[in-house]
Amino acid sequence: MARIELLPRAYSSYKANLHCHTTYSDGNLSPEQVKEHYKANGYSVVAFTDHNVLIDHSALNDKDFLALVGLEVDTDSFLYGKKHEFNQTCHLCAILRNPAHAVPVYRAERYTAEAISAKIDEFHQNGYIVNYNHPTWSCEGADEFLHYGLFDGMEIFNYSAEVANNNGYSHGEYALALRLMNHRIRCIAADDNHDGYDCEADSCGGWVVFKAPELSYEAIIKAYDDMRFYSSTGPEIKQCYIEDGVFVLDCSPVRRVHLMTQGIDPVYCGYSPENDLTHIEIDISKVPDTARFLWLQLTDGVGHKAWMNPYYLKD
Repeated sequence: MARIELLPRAYSSYKANLHCHTTYSDGNLSPEQVKEHYKANGYSVVAFTDHNVLIDHSALNDKDFLALVGLEVDTDSFLYGKKHEFNQTCHLCAILRNPAHAVPVYRAERYTAEAISAKIDEFHQNGYIVNYNHPTWSCEGADEFLHYGLFDGMEIFNYSAEVANNNGYSHGEYALALRLMNHRIRCIAADDNHDGYDCEADSCGGWVVFKAPELSYEAIIKAYDDMRFYSSTGPEIKQCYIEDGVFVLDCSPVRRVHLMTQGIDPVYCGYSPENDLTHIEIDISKVPDTARFLWLQLTDGVGHKAWMNPYYLKD
């Protein structure tokens, strides 16, 4: 059986934040300050996604830093179609595949699944990738996001929501989407940083690490499309591949490793009270025929997590 490199060893690693705000919307730092702050903390890529405004920050690019061009659009139920006595909102981060071909697309102005799904289609038609943001913070459930169509990725962790509102984890929503939506959904951890806006500092707490042959716009978008990245709030995944029916992982020291599919029980659960798991080999030859994907999750000794993208066994 050919070796399947989920994170190709021959490629370089590029740490990225895919959800970021600046003084162009409700952030406290200018784009230039955001760049310097993230570079100082080991990042190579930031997607600038200010609210409802599309601005090309390509002038920030240098040999060690790449600015992805995008925006965040929001459709608030109190403004566009109240369903309950509490507010709900759908936020989407849309990132251009090619900043040279920028067509502005704005929010859906009806809070309905049909309108939001149509908006995601419009983004796709105009050359964007679309990530669905922080469903727990947004107070959205299965009645909403399961009907939003073909968004490309979903935030499993949003650092700003976690420090400001204690609701940044959307693990249950992401797992439900994997089980019930019949398309590939990338697993995203992001900051959504406002850098002190109405809260403690909210940057550098959730990120993705791309594996790509070079730091270029095209290469990073290709790594996103090919799911050659992992998400983290702490643990580092150094190597991950499948060969001869064995799922192999090398990582920084962690306490627990789970390999899940769509059912209740994991395919594999590894545990070390010493928090010293760094190499795992999992026999997946007996994975049930009904399994559609394998999804690797790590937890370290202080509760920080990392997630691989699902590896889809069936389309």
